[in-house]
Amino acid sequence: MNVFKQLYYSLFSPKMMARFRFQKLGKPILYVFLLMFLSSVPVGIMTALSFTNAYEDLKTHMSDLPEFTLEDGSLTSEQSEPLIRQNDGNTFIFDATDQTKPDDVDQYDSVIAFLKDRVIVVDSGARQEFNYSNFSSMTFTKQDVNELSNNLDNLLPIFIPLLIFVIYLFQTGLKFIGVTVLATIGLLLRSITGRKASYKQLWVLSVYSVTIPTLFFAIMALIKTAVPLGFLIYWIVAIMLLYLTIKEIPLPKKRVTNERANDSSEEKF
Repeated sequence: MNVFKQLYYSLFSPKMMARFRFQKLGKPILYVFLLMFLSSVPVGIMTALSFTNAYEDLKTHMSDLPEFTLEDGSLTSEQSEPLIRQNDGNTFIFDATDQTKPDDVDQYDSVIAFLKDRVIVVDSGARQEFNYSNFSSMTFTKQDVNELSNNLDNLLPIFIPLLIFVIYLFQTGLKFIGVTVLATIGLLLRSITGRKASYKQLWVLSVYSVTIPTLFFAIMALIKTAVPLGFLIYWIVAIMLLYLTIKEIPLPKKRVTNERANDSSEEKF
C-alpha cells in the first residue's frame, strides 16, 4: 500500500491503521515527511509572505524611523513615543519605548509591529511573532538595515525558498519528537486495552494517529483561524485516535493448558 492510500485510511479508519503496525520503519518515516510537507509547506509559504510584507513595510516607512539599534535581542532608540502609521486598513508600528505591549497589537486586523523585543505580524486576525532573541548574536542599526535592504531585494528569491525549507525541516523534527512521546503514552494505552504490541509497533501506529490533528491545524492556519487551547486539543485527539487504533488489535489468544491431556493419561493408567 502506498503512502497516499495510508494517508486516506488514516483519516477515518482505525481498523486499517492497526494493520499498519507490521510495517518496517522506512514507510512510516517517509509518511511523516509527506505529512509534514502537506501541512508545513503551506504554513511556511504564509510565514514567508508575512516576512516579505514586513520587509516591504519597513522599507516604505524607513525614512520616518528614528535612529535605532537592535542588539542582544532588544530594540533601542531615542524616540519618546511609538510611531504608528495607518494606510488602507494596514497599520505599521515602530516602538522601542516598550509602551506598546504585545497584547495591544490584537486590536488591529492587519498590522506589522516592531516592538521592544519582537516583531508581530497580524494578517486578517492570524498572528505570527518573531523574537529578536533569535538574532541575539548580531547587531543592527538603521544604517545597516538600509544597506541590507538594498542587497536583500536580489536575495529574496533565494532567501524565501530557503526559509520555507528550514521551516519544513524544523516542523518535521518536532513531529518526530511528538510521535515518539505519543508512542510512549501508547505503552500505557496498551496496558489498559490488554493488547499485545511492541514499542516499535506503537511508534508506527502513533505516526498514523497524528494525521487528523496535524492536517486540521494546518487547515486552520491556512484559513487564519486561531484554535483556543490548540496544543491541548491536538494531544487529546492524537491520544484518542491511538487508543482507538490499539483497540483494533486482536486480543492475544489464551493458551490451552495441558491439564486435560494429563488427566486423560492418568485415567489410562
